[in-house]
Amino acid sequence: MIIKLPFQRTKVRARRALLVQFFLMGFIFASFLSRFPSLQELYHLSIGQLSLIPFCMSIGSLGMTPFCAFFVHKYGCKRLSVMGYVYIIILPFLTLMPNLYCLYALCMIYGAMVSLTDVAINANSILVEKVYHRPILTLFHALFYIGMCSGALLSIVFLAFKIPVMYHLFIVSFLALNTFYIIRNYFLKETPGKDRSQDKFRVLFPKGILLLIAFIAFCGRIIEGSISDWSTVYMKTIVDLSETVAPVGLAIYSAFIAFGRFFGDSIRKRYGSSAILLACCITTGTGLLILISGTQIYFAIAGLFISGVGLSYLVPVIYSLAGNQKDVSPGEGLAMVNMISGTGFLFGPFVIGMIADAYNMRVSFLYVFGLTLIMLLLTTIFRKKEQTKP
Repeated sequence: MIIKLPFQRTKVRARRALLVQFFLMGFIFASFLSRFPSLQELYHLSIGQLSLIPFCMSIGSLGMTPFCAFFVHKYGCKRLSVMGYVYIIILPFLTLMPNLYCLYALCMIYGAMVSLTDVAINANSILVEKVYHRPILTLFHALFYIGMCSGALLSIVFLAFKIPVMYHLFIVSFLALNTFYIIRNYFLKETPGKDRSQDKFRVLFPKGILLLIAFIAFCGRIIEGSISDWSTVYMKTIVDLSETVAPVGLAIYSAFIAFGRFFGDSIRKRYGSSAILLACCITTGTGLLILISGTQIYFAIAGLFISGVGLSYLVPVIYSLAGNQKDVSPGEGLAMVNMISGTGFLFGPFVIGMIADAYNMRVSFLYVFGLTLIMLLLTTIFRKKEQTKP
């Protein structure tokens, strides 16, 4: 792929537009997750049935992932970002389905469109990082979690005023569509690759060091997605908070991920990627241990705070590694890593729901802690390979 190098003003506008876009995606995500208990009541779902919502979204995302690299190569990441319109429009209709089969089918479509948008936006952010010639990717992901924190806090306000989940998501969708329409014009234009041999669809599978990065991302996305998806339900069922204030857990978790990511770019300049990943594993595991140590609110707040800080650097470092590998474009590198790591969102929230249905949410988070140990082992292997590279 060939990047058309922009003028200074175009570069600055692209960076600002992406900052707003990452905030917007986090805001939408948290608005939906914060209303999980409301969806549970609306459709009269058990915890197991509720877990099928993120499960079906993950099926859609995973099913689309093998096509992402092909679409990025063929159309470029700016043109592919138009899929953002689709998933934003779908959002409020998740509350209007006549039965569970229609709900789960729409969730699959929603997940597929989010997957395309996610790869397109992250690929564009790597283009901007290359134009700036310095690490700025972590700041974009910090804005995602500021958006999540803001979405969770706004959800508390909507819940306090007893605004139905349908109206809540319609308002979020309307605001998001208008914002996305404005900022998308400023994304960097990428010229699609001219290698005609790649115009036919082919599955790109990660190999070597990229495969190892993909499995680290797999564990990380299960952990991050599980805490994001189930923290509100955990606060309601284990900590025994009311539905109105239960999203405070998601707000705390998101705020401290954002806090850590504000310092991420400077830390990436000073320390190697493998050292940062090791620190992420240890800190996240400590936070999860504290979270499940007791049912009092201070255990939950401390656990979510520490695990949020631990996870704050994980995804930006992995995405930067994936997008800067030799012989692949940023979009192709991200798509290949997402093909493996996307299954994390498939199995993570669903397995947690099944364990919680059989036991409770506290036991299910013990499973999440076990994944931090596996991620620590994989990161140690990656560190040794990185140190032995010529």
